[in-house]
Amino acid sequence: MFPVLLTMCAAIAAAIPVQSQKANPPESGPLLVARGEGFDPIEIPRSEELVFAVEVDVGILGDPSVGTVTLTSGVEPYRAGLPPASGEAKRETPQWVGWIRSQARGSALGYELSHELDVRHLPQTWPAIFYRDTQSGSENRRRELKLGVLDGKSTAILRNDGHCRGCSNPEHFVESAWLWGKPYHCEKCKRAEHRVWNDPHTRAIPPGTVDLLSAVYLARSMVRRGDTETTFAVLDKLKLWTLTIRRGGRKVIETPAGKFDCVSVSLSTAVPPGEPRDDKGFQGLFGIQGSIRIWMEAATGVPVTISGELPVPVVHSLELNVRLKSFRGTPPAFQPKP
Repeated sequence: MFPVLLTMCAAIAAAIPVQSQKANPPESGPLLVARGEGFDPIEIPRSEELVFAVEVDVGILGDPSVGTVTLTSGVEPYRAGLPPASGEAKRETPQWVGWIRSQARGSALGYELSHELDVRHLPQTWPAIFYRDTQSGSENRRRELKLGVLDGKSTAILRNDGHCRGCSNPEHFVESAWLWGKPYHCEKCKRAEHRVWNDPHTRAIPPGTVDLLSAVYLARSMVRRGDTETTFAVLDKLKLWTLTIRRGGRKVIETPAGKFDCVSVSLSTAVPPGEPRDDKGFQGLFGIQGSIRIWMEAATGVPVTISGELPVPVVHSLELNVRLKSFRGTPPAFQPKP
């Protein structure tokens, strides 16, 4: 259960022909990453840090904290690694890269977890989005997801690692428990050094598709603009979902970071037409299953609390609460109430 509690945003653009960005320098405010005509841009704060406490409601035992998640974002100059692709004009104006990073840290009952999600929005055709998911500690895994326009088509490519499955490396062999037995290849161990990259998988995606981490910032922009609802495509690994964000009521929410005037935001998902159904259902922020409830500061859209049901064997489900502990680099309008 513990690794699921701390997994961030695994938990909450268009694959566009040359992803464009507003030419605003990062000092002037958030970077606006265009997603194509008809799609809202992603606004990435240039230097923001939000630290959350992750708690589980266990009834009479209270709300024990199980760890922290730190959500940061920034803007940096774009440096092309290769010459422009054929048909792309050489850029004369400065270009910027917007990045978002989620870091979960914790330990319990001997289980150690370090989990990082990192997404970079690049001013280029392929990839326009580069999303990485890395877990280390008691368990280890790596995933990389690229989204953009490849050979003129909106495309996503996923590669992930897995256990090496019977390689001949002697370092991956263990001694037999029997005196007469021979060393044999380990099976499904959780060591990082025994994992290898699998072959990548490719699929077509609709224009405007984003990763789970970027979806949080689209929800923030919706609140800041005062919109009541927005819908767009989200990719989790290679599973496509239609994500609908709806604005709800308003009230003051108290957190370890202070009291904030907030609006309620709900995130719900549906399987797009033509997509195979998934019996496991949608799992987004912090491993929450199904609908996700977020209270966002009304003027800026900064997330203050996140909650939902966490599926757990035996007890069926637990209520998960993620509450803001501290912040810096937020918009000036984001202030606790007296």
